[in-house]
Amino acid sequence: MSEIEDKINECIEELSRYRYFSREVEEAIKNFEKLKEQIKNLTRENIDYVISGVEEGYRSSLPYSGFIPKTVGNLKLIKEWLESKKAEV
Repeated sequence: MSEIEDKINECIEELSRYRYFSREVEEAIKNFEKLKEQIKNLTRENIDYVISGVEEGYRSSLPYSGFIPKTVGNLKLIKEWLESKKAEV
């Protein structure tokens, strides 16, 4: 498993503690699962879409950074990784 997949799994683990408090958490977890699949299949056609989704998730998570600091930090790292990968695909 790659370092990025590990970071995504850390996000899922951190968010899972709040699963029963909000529907948005469940949706975020599903989006992280989807992100794992997208990262395995990055193409020139989909990488901008994937980066955009991660950026949106990052912005949405910022107000909750006190509760989910690892997720916020990992999203920033994932975004930076995707931007560096863009030149390779």
